[in-house]
Amino acid sequence: MFDINKFLDDREKRVELQNSLLEKFKAPLLTVRANYPGENKWESIPIEITDIVAKEMVLLFEDKIIHSEVLENLEGKIYLFFIDIPAFEIKKNTIYFEENHILGRCVDLDVYDVDGRGLSRSDFNLPKRKCLICDDLAFICGRSMKHSHQEIKDKIASKYIAYQKYLKERERITVILSDLTLEGMIYEVSSFPGFGLVTPLTQGSHKDMDFFTFLHSSFVLKKGFKKMAKTMFSSLPLDIAFKKIREIGKTTEEEMFKATSGVNTHKGMIFLMGIAVGATARVLYEKREFKDIQNIICEMTRDILKDFENIDVSKKLTHGEKLYLENGFTGIRGEIKNGLDIIFNGSLEVFSSAFEKTKNINLSAFHTLIYLMGRVMDSTIVYRHDFSTLEQIKKEMSDIFYNGGAFNKDREYFEKLEKEYISKNISPGGSADLLAVTIYFYKVFIYFFIGDNYEKERFYSWRYYWKNIPK
Repeated sequence: MFDINKFLDDREKRVELQNSLLEKFKAPLLTVRANYPGENKWESIPIEITDIVAKEMVLLFEDKIIHSEVLENLEGKIYLFFIDIPAFEIKKNTIYFEENHILGRCVDLDVYDVDGRGLSRSDFNLPKRKCLICDDLAFICGRSMKHSHQEIKDKIASKYIAYQKYLKERERITVILSDLTLEGMIYEVSSFPGFGLVTPLTQGSHKDMDFFTFLHSSFVLKKGFKKMAKTMFSSLPLDIAFKKIREIGKTTEEEMFKATSGVNTHKGMIFLMGIAVGATARVLYEKREFKDIQNIICEMTRDILKDFENIDVSKKLTHGEKLYLENGFTGIRGEIKNGLDIIFNGSLEVFSSAFEKTKNINLSAFHTLIYLMGRVMDSTIVYRHDFSTLEQIKKEMSDIFYNGGAFNKDREYFEKLEKEYISKNISPGGSADLLAVTIYFYKVFIYFFIGDNYEKERFYSWRYYWKNIPK
């Protein structure tokens, strides 16, 4: 039998504990508990939902949580998080969670400032929460008992089932996306000639790596890209998710150096492909169109050039940081700031057209590399040489492309040109990264936006789609 006195006593003790901990830690408090009707708060579904949401809060606020506790009593399972950021910001994020996460309406996320004052939606000029079942305000339905406890429980159970389906779908999609990143990287390094890049036939202008170094590194990177995709295939606010995938990128970079014994095979690729796979995952999560990937990239990287504002000159600088400090050169960050327009309105069409014409991956990739080298402000070339060399290469490749590219010269001509570039220690690493991402996006489009019509429509659909989407 339900003991109302014990219930009220548990509530009073919880409030006393909250107030004492607020005084001790002098930090805002976030409480997490299931929004579940009836006297028994210890049914399996509300407990599991509470645990799930608590983990989501840990992911959301991470290193800002300075103390946490778990209470278990007649009120159910309640998590207390003391978070070292302003209460207003915490509440803003929890409101976003409530409105966007599958389980957001199944929990109460209460935020208290350091003085113990509870924040509400009205502090943000937002209306009160709507009912879980209908469009009326929740408190009105609650007071009038418009819906039975069983109706509400059934609705919460359906949300829980939907969340489990989401987890399975996330796993399926992120596995596919990580596979496609691998394909993009492998196809890029496997294509030749490479004009100083590593290929199956030559080390190019690189003394410390070969084709197999790249293969080994690529498989290591795949794991990191899957983690990035999982982070983005979620209701996390885009800016927070982007920060998290950049942290994953740092860890992935460490794994790369371990795998290659300190050789930098893919540092730039981790950055570029990470943004590409992250944006793709978010578009698929939100069930948007392929063209929206570019919009997501622009949105989540709108402050990307701020990376250059706080460069720590006391540490070993990257190639890009050195070039920016010396010349104001933004490199790949500049391309990203533009939403990778060079891919979405350039190399994708070049690659798909070449593939339609030849059905030859190598020739199509090589042709696309020529196109990119004629347009990309490649930091690898500048770092190894200077801006004058870069402009010479861009002009030479641009002329070759407009005169037919890979289809206008014989193999001997390109092999001779490749040897010349190797002798000059030229390596178009930035263009190579963009080529890999181009191939990745092409495969993403075919897999997720053509689907079962792949064999019939793989060429026509891409060209028709890209020429007819609203810009």
